Parts: sequence; C-alpha cells; structure tokens
Amino acid sequence: MDNNRINDSIKQIKHNFMAYRNGIVSDTLRKAGMPYNIIFGLQLPQIAAIAREYGASDELADSLWKDSGVRESRLLACYLYDTENMTQEKALNIASTVQTAEEADILCFRLLRRLHFAESLLTRLLSSESPLISYCGKALQRNLEAMS
Repeated sequence: MDNNRINDSIKQIKHNFMAYRNGIVSDTLRKAGMPYNIIFGLQLPQIAAIAREYGASDELADSLWKDSGVRESRLLACYLYDTENMTQEKALNIASTVQTAEEADILCFRLLRRLHFAESLLTRLLSSESPLISYCGKALQRNLEAMS
C-alpha cells in the first residue's frame, strides 16, 4: 500500500470514527484517566466493523499504531495486523509500546494469541520489569489458556 493510499485510508477511518463518535463513552474514558489526546468513544463492535472494511494491512496498522494520541487508532491497528507477516521482534516491539490495559487486552485477543510463536513471546512479556508489558504477558497467557 503506497503512502497516498494509506493517507486516504486514514482520512476515511477518521471520518468513520467521527460518525460513530459517542460523547458519553468518550467523557467517561477521559475521566477514568485514559492517556489519549483524542477519544472518540467507539465501542469494539464499531471498531471491528471498520476493520472489516479494510482487511489486513501491516502498513495501515503501523500508521494507526503510531497515532498514539488517538485511542481508536491504536485499537483498530490491533485488528489490521497480518499474522502471517508478523515477526517475533515486531510483535514484541508492539507489545512493549502498549499505553493502557485496554490496548494490551485487545492486542492479545486480536493478534498475539494467533501467532505461531505466541508461547515464546509470552515468556518474554512476562519477564518484563514494566508493569504494563508484564500485564500484556498476563493477558496473552489468559488468551492462550482460553484457547487450549
């Protein structure tokens, strides 16, 4: 996907975020201390619906993940990463940059548990000294146990 197409997709995605915007959820999340500059207040079924429009795209997912000030961008990225292209180092890098428990939970459920190297990734995440990265490891562990 070239840069123009990625930018066009991101513009359309942000338009969708605005269309689904929920001020009550947004205000509640902001008051709960979410660290984002922008919170549209979308719920997961709405994010999943947007993800289905685009399908797997690592380039688009990377751009959305880098948009760390927008809650819905980060969550949508978790739906768009292609498990076939994911390397252990990239997965570890993504997991090590989670900003909230919600991101960790969605990342583990939508992506990390589906990777063929999830078990070795689990060990690395659980051994982290960062509480949030360690939480990501625990979320992955819960997901893997639920799958077995």
